[in-house]
Amino acid sequence: MNKILITVYVLSLDESYDVLVPINLKMTEVFDLIQNTISELSSNNYVKHDDVYLLNKDGKVINKNNMVRLSGLTNGCRVVLI
Repeated sequence: MNKILITVYVLSLDESYDVLVPINLKMTEVFDLIQNTISELSSNNYVKHDDVYLLNKDGKVINKNNMVRLSGLTNGCRVVLI
């Protein structure tokens, strides 16, 4: 399975985390994966939410309905979780 490494800046924690994301997943599944990973890495300081968004470097919302490989995410990219 191909994966990409993305850096996720969590606005509510003012922290960044590196997360490996499989490119063949739907973004809805990736949102769960990212939130679970951040919760673990932050010693449960992050509380998972149903209504979250990822913003790319241009400040545009990443579409939750796309597959990762079609979302514009690339290896080494940075996104913001709000």
